[in-house]
Amino acid sequence: NGSPDQWVNIALAIVTFMAVLVALFQERLRKLWNRSVLDMKLSLLSPDTHQIVMTSQSGEYLGKTIYLRIRVLHKKGVAGENVEIMPINFWRIDESGKSHKLKHFLPISLVWSHFEPRTNAIRVPVGLFRHCDFGHFLNLRGGDKAMLIIDTLTQPNPVANGEIPNVIKPGKYRFELLLAGDNVGSLRKTWEIEFGKWSDSEDEMLKNNIVLKEVK
Repeated sequence: NGSPDQWVNIALAIVTFMAVLVALFQERLRKLWNRSVLDMKLSLLSPDTHQIVMTSQSGEYLGKTIYLRIRVLHKKGVAGENVEIMPINFWRIDESGKSHKLKHFLPISLVWSHFEPRTNAIRVPVGLFRHCDFGHFLNLRGGDKAMLIIDTLTQPNPVANGEIPNVIKPGKYRFELLLAGDNVGSLRKTWEIEFGKWSDSEDEMLKNNIVLKEVK
């Protein structure tokens, strides 16, 4: 049996040791406590994807477009802070199924939907979701073909051979999205998309003219 002074010294040593541990690991513990888990979904269902009538600032009719948006869902943890999405890879898939990386494509952050001014980083609240604009389909030069414009934060200049990095021509493609944030672990997901014909009918575009699937 130890003396009272010995027990006091042992207790003080334990308290000191615990204080040192807290001091050493409090930042790591704080980060673990403040983590947010998010997910990304893409579908051809409203309201994630739908047709919009485009008009000029004076209200003049310009045409129709199909907007494709990424649904970013809060799954667990605290709110996601400064969340950003970037398409980091784009491949064209030929008729034989082989993939060819689009050399003119540039990884540029996407724009969050319904925010003014336009922004590439937002907060995703607990239990809610946000939409991020992936891109929109337009009639290609008044013909019967569609083109996809990726909704990047800035409009890139043409590169080699006059190709515009965020303009995707009709065809079949595979693309990879990267989501990250201040307190969010990076999340990568891949989809395949195929499109070609244009129609002013929303039903025709979403049921027949655009094919979209996640690659597991």
